[in-house]
Amino acid sequence: MNAQPYKFYFIIMLTNFIATSSLQSDDVNSKDLAIHHFMQGEFLLNQGNYALAVLEFQDAISIDPNASTIHVSIADAYRRLGRAKRAENHLKIAIDLDPKDISSRAMLGQLYLLSRNYIEAENQFLVLSHLDQDNDDYLSILGDIAKIQQQWIKSIDFFLDAYRINPQNFKALENAMQVCLTAELFKKAEGVCKLLVQFEPNNNSYWLTYKQITAYNKNYNSTLKAIAELERINGKSIKLSLEKSAIMQELNKVDEAIKLLVEIHNPDSANINIVERLVSMYLETENFIDADIFNRILLNEFSDAPSGYINAAIISLNNDMPDKAIKYIEPVIYKYDNNYSALYLLGTSYFQIKDLSNAEKYLKQSLKIYPQSRTSKHTLAMIYDQTGVWIKSDSLYFDLINSDSTDAQAYNNFAYSLVERKANLELALEMSLIATRIEPGSAPYLDTLGWIYYNLEQYEKALEHVQKSYSIDAENPVIVEHLADILKATDQISKANLIYMQAINIGGDSLSIQQKIKIE
Repeated sequence: MNAQPYKFYFIIMLTNFIATSSLQSDDVNSKDLAIHHFMQGEFLLNQGNYALAVLEFQDAISIDPNASTIHVSIADAYRRLGRAKRAENHLKIAIDLDPKDISSRAMLGQLYLLSRNYIEAENQFLVLSHLDQDNDDYLSILGDIAKIQQQWIKSIDFFLDAYRINPQNFKALENAMQVCLTAELFKKAEGVCKLLVQFEPNNNSYWLTYKQITAYNKNYNSTLKAIAELERINGKSIKLSLEKSAIMQELNKVDEAIKLLVEIHNPDSANINIVERLVSMYLETENFIDADIFNRILLNEFSDAPSGYINAAIISLNNDMPDKAIKYIEPVIYKYDNNYSALYLLGTSYFQIKDLSNAEKYLKQSLKIYPQSRTSKHTLAMIYDQTGVWIKSDSLYFDLINSDSTDAQAYNNFAYSLVERKANLELALEMSLIATRIEPGSAPYLDTLGWIYYNLEQYEKALEHVQKSYSIDAENPVIVEHLADILKATDQISKANLIYMQAINIGGDSLSIQQKIKIE
């Protein structure tokens, strides 16, 4: 062994023994004998001969039982022999003799840790942290003890305290960060990670974590700063530019987000991720011309990607061309029969051209992919309503209402279905009243309520609600015709005839309405 360190260690232990010895100075022989046994014990302990060391320490204790240093040394020997309980007893005696002794408490704390007695271990290290307030190791150990017990906030605070005492202890910061992530305390994690990037501003891993945490916390300006730092460290990349664009979009800086991607778009070697993002943002801003331009790149250069066909269908439907949307999607739907968006758009397109059979087919398939789709359920309910399969339509409406008590459209459509087929007008009224409570300013919902009152022959209430609906939307031929029907029922023939003519002029069923016009 290296003799010099041992000699130094031995001198320290001997000094401690002399300092803690309870023997009077005039009892020279006893003190010398106790020192002799203690020195022999320390030598044997250092040599790994723990059993003989214990015997020497016992002889020293029998001479001087109140020397805390001897109790610490014999506890160390017992600990190494696996006699934890005896080690604990001697350490407690040492602490009783000298409550401010650090070595005895540190050893006892470690002993408790090994036996998984975390509460007692914590008590010892708490005392140590007060005795030696500049020692960040004790706080780090307390952080670990709290972490083991899943006391997340407590653990984080101990690690942060350790860092505050020793700003070079970045390991404590990393431990605090790990606990934050384990416990999903992302707000706290952001503050810890900010300290880490300040500690090591060129650490790529820290900035990546900071970027992800701030994005999750929707602290997007900080996310942009993280991306800028990553670009400084690694250089610019398409991946980072796409992320920056997405963050700008979240900050409602859509024009800047688009500009960024247009600048990095290479027409000679298009990147599908850039093009898809651009089309998505153009659609979001209802710039269908530019959306169509870039979507043609998807269709021509990335023909296997479903996004081109889906985007083309969306653009076509926006231009009131469902037939064109069908032409885009139907020839390739066999390749994307597990793609909800493609199936839903195809079903919706067929619904708009009143091909209810195909509409039902594809919307049912879309629900198999995404059973929670409310839009697919709404459209299917309307299909079953129009085809008279009311058992299915009613079932869907009940499902929509039970899964979302604020779905005003479901309440309204169910109510209108019931009144049109003259079935359970009381239930229809209940559903309609709920719909108008949820959305009191909706012209179609007010019209439904008024139409139910009309069918209940409560014409005054009917006129009140349909007139209100008409004041909101006078271009809806159904609302206008309903108003005329109510006026006619209340013998306001001249007014009714004028409103009937208005309904015809804005697209109402001319033949049907002409038959209602009454000559005074």
